[in-house]
Amino acid sequence: MSDVFRREYKKLNDEQISWIASIKEDAEDVYNSFDLCAAGIPEHDKRMMALAKTNLEQSIMWFVKAIS
Repeated sequence: MSDVFRREYKKLNDEQISWIASIKEDAEDVYNSFDLCAAGIPEHDKRMMALAKTNLEQSIMWFVKAIS
């Protein structure tokens, strides 16, 4: 039976740890850019910005899961 719910995590090598740290830093920069741009967005378009943030978060989550 496979470990679908990851009861145990695999040991990451230094390169994988570096990739994860790097992509999280880059994603944080993008996320912060969203916040800077959001100030000028009309109220009715804020939902789209929220969706952009959610999808960025989800993308990074799947990236990390793929590596780890």
